[in-house]
Amino acid sequence: MKRIELIVALFFIVTISVHSKTTYIPTYLSYLHIVTGVDTVAVTNNLDTLELKDPEGMFSMRIDQEDVTSEKVKTIKRMKAAAGWSTFGAVMGGVSTAFSRNALQYMVRSSFTYAAARLASIYSVGVSKEESLDIIVWIDNMTDNELMVCDMERGLTWWIMPRQSIQLKLNNPDVSQLRISDSQSRHVRYATVLAGNKVTKYEVEIETDNYWYSPVWRELNSPHDDSNLMHYLRIGKHDYEEMKMSKSDFREIKKSLKKK
Repeated sequence: MKRIELIVALFFIVTISVHSKTTYIPTYLSYLHIVTGVDTVAVTNNLDTLELKDPEGMFSMRIDQEDVTSEKVKTIKRMKAAAGWSTFGAVMGGVSTAFSRNALQYMVRSSFTYAAARLASIYSVGVSKEESLDIIVWIDNMTDNELMVCDMERGLTWWIMPRQSIQLKLNNPDVSQLRISDSQSRHVRYATVLAGNKVTKYEVEIETDNYWYSPVWRELNSPHDDSNLMHYLRIGKHDYEEMKMSKSDFREIKKSLKKK
């Protein structure tokens, strides 16, 4: 039985090691909308920051979404690896439990299997949290008077001191409807804040200062050979825009990079 466990474990290690380089790339969506009477202004983008000022200079709003740093990528990979090993341990524990020779051995192996399964579940929750990036909305009071901010859905109210700011944390994704006014409600604005993000795992064949180049396969689990390679994606590091590239165009870029 120990030989079987060792072979399976070695196979598991080799399977992980042959995977190519991977990284986690964010996708953002931000939207701000301010209504002043019959006038309205709105902006949107796919970046981690978006700002909009009230047309009459009463306040400004900014959405800040968490960036995916190299440390963030390492944390996600560590969590996924730990979840994978815990799941593997739970499976192998279940197999070994079936071959227990006495009651004590059965109890020990059963306890290990239960603990490993619970740990895998905990790590899976941790991974999902790491893959969900924080979203903060800043509201800056640009006047010399207090401003009142009301969340029209949750019934919450905040006051912003003159020339000061507040920050509101959103869910991911989230839509927030706000009423912003002076203390006497003589000047009233209605603002809509919409934001969301996700983190996607990409296989990376080439990485430069400005781009990631990722192969796209016919099927996710298909053999990674040229017959199953459909095309490449060039993903911008500054705007996260994706551009589809043919295999021949990618080969030309690869050759040009090797010459440098």
